[in-house]
Amino acid sequence: MNDAEGSVFVEDPSGNTWMMDGKGNISVNAPKNFSIAAGDNISISAGKNISVSAGENIDNSANENITTVAGTDIIQNATGNIVESSDKRTEIIDKNFIRQADISNEIATEVSIYSEKENMTLQSGKTVEFNSAEKSKLF
Repeated sequence: MNDAEGSVFVEDPSGNTWMMDGKGNISVNAPKNFSIAAGDNISISAGKNISVSAGENIDNSANENITTVAGTDIIQNATGNIVESSDKRTEIIDKNFIRQADISNEIATEVSIYSEKENMTLQSGKTVEFNSAEKSKLF
């Protein structure tokens, strides 16, 4: 304890530390593992930002739902693959949907494409090819 600073510092022989600096800040350090468990809920709130980082992996899971809400943007980056798996997927975009890739493949048992109000444009830098196991209908 430092009465002049109003701080409290606790350290055990393994190097675990708990520091309350008397200025509204708390620092906790564990040289190995840090676990939090609650019988019911855990809530984390910050007046500004929350930052999470790991030297290796970050895993999250729930027995029911995971909900993510952003006031503005959600940005995901991966130098490897992004893999999504689900029973059903629904995307609702109020304005523009843009997908850009070197190669894009979509495979399904049945594919339907609709334009509710305006014309549909199919454009290619070279040839548009239609391949069908049966006859093709172009009206």
